[in-house]
Amino acid sequence: MGSPALVTESLDPLLNAGGQSPHVHSVVGGSAFAPTMDFALTQTSSCTTFGVTTDKSNYWMPAVYFHKNGKFTLVPEASPKHKVYYKYGKGDNTPDLERSEFPQGFRMMAGNSNLRSDDGSMGSAGNQLNWQCHGSGNQRATGFPKGFTSCSGNYVGGLAATMRFPSCWNGQDFNPQAPMAHMAYPTNRDGMAGCPEGFQKARFPEIMMEYWLDVSQFDGQYSADEVPWVISNGDPTGYGFHMDFLNGWKPGVLAKAIKGCDIGNTGDPLDSPQCFGPGSVQSESDKQACTIAPVVNQDIGKNGPLNQLPGCNPIQAGPGPATKATNCAGGSVSPPTSVSKPITSSKGAFPATTASAGGSTTSTTAGLVIHTTSGGSAPVNSGSPQPVKPSASTPSSPEPSGTASGLQPATVNSKSGVWKAAGCYLDALNPRSLGNGRAEWWGKQISSSNCVAHCDSIGAKYAGTENGGQCFCGNELSNSASHPGKCTSKCTGDAREICGGPAHLSIYSRDGTVTMKKQTMYHLHSRHFKHVS
Repeated sequence: MGSPALVTESLDPLLNAGGQSPHVHSVVGGSAFAPTMDFALTQTSSCTTFGVTTDKSNYWMPAVYFHKNGKFTLVPEASPKHKVYYKYGKGDNTPDLERSEFPQGFRMMAGNSNLRSDDGSMGSAGNQLNWQCHGSGNQRATGFPKGFTSCSGNYVGGLAATMRFPSCWNGQDFNPQAPMAHMAYPTNRDGMAGCPEGFQKARFPEIMMEYWLDVSQFDGQYSADEVPWVISNGDPTGYGFHMDFLNGWKPGVLAKAIKGCDIGNTGDPLDSPQCFGPGSVQSESDKQACTIAPVVNQDIGKNGPLNQLPGCNPIQAGPGPATKATNCAGGSVSPPTSVSKPITSSKGAFPATTASAGGSTTSTTAGLVIHTTSGGSAPVNSGSPQPVKPSASTPSSPEPSGTASGLQPATVNSKSGVWKAAGCYLDALNPRSLGNGRAEWWGKQISSSNCVAHCDSIGAKYAGTENGGQCFCGNELSNSASHPGKCTSKCTGDAREICGGPAHLSIYSRDGTVTMKKQTMYHLHSRHFKHVS
């Protein structure tokens, strides 16, 4: 069975700790959910919306609205509402003994809230993200599908998003400025061999989650050529859907289940007493009774259609990435007392993350100090953060100017000579197109100039900057393509320069050219997923 919503409101303790999030989320899991979270707080939950009572984790995703005639109607959730699956077996349906339970305080995301077109970062339909109308036609796509006027008539019916989380970890903590930098997606190989280089600190159970919506009340109100749905972040394309996970499993429980329960379609269900012991699985009525009151004072449309989306979320249809909007009316939240505890694990320890009453987050990870103010929004990227100190950082200055390649600067003087801008190229993300998935550094000091200088110093053939604040070095570019005009992000370390864009790299080489290598991409099959609740 699925999980009902615990609460629907504008909170996100990962990206906007201590304050209000930019858009509305549907939240499931433990009742201790709050604007600021740590593992100890999850364990104080008096109930959970999931079947397994020892899973006091929280999962959340943006709400969806029906948009017609200038009005926004909150789409109700459909049974089974939120379904969570854990994959932790090998291809032959035997336990994968190299899988680990999540460490205390572990956090991660999947998806990119700013995405507005299929740039390849979400994979094929059915991989990282899939939308499906479970009606007579079963239309499906990576973004919102179309070609139907009703999603009724099938065995269940409804519009559903399916997303899977990455499961390979590099041992680092979650960083709000690069929310997926500590995680990577595996290939279809079993055990640790399925994790990319640099992400073999641990391989966790792979979480796949479905979010079901009851769209029957809108039947006949839109044509087969229309897409009337809008995500709460202002996305009418569906590509900007995303999910968050904050671990709240009782220590030892998931580890025991991984090694002791059958895996696959014919095995014991993961929410059975055989996996978790007597009294560990609650009834459907107990799950339905687990709700909490919202703490954000905001009209999200539960009492009728709205004239605009809650928060500051004007519709941004792309195809370029969404940008942060300002000067909109929103809600308010009274931040709770801050919490700060390090993440602990048998495989390593994380530094503390502290949320202040003003809604800002400061964390220290691998030598970098990150500060994020609540209410902001960071795009989701991946890569393994291995920060090094750039030789110097240049102060911000006026808008960057264009060059023949669309990049700025056009050339960089480095120790070995002059490097030239080679163009803007897609980063496939899964796996990374440059640098074997390793980010040489990320943070506030990145510029294309100092990234080139660093890559030159280690003998790399190519240097690439991405999304304003990431630097990659490597000797080959794989699974990529030239995308002129997609690199528009100003560098965090020098606003006169361009540092790629979301899922796009500003590439530099010594001769200004790029030789690309094709590489096979593998996708996991859903038949090995196990239903949690």
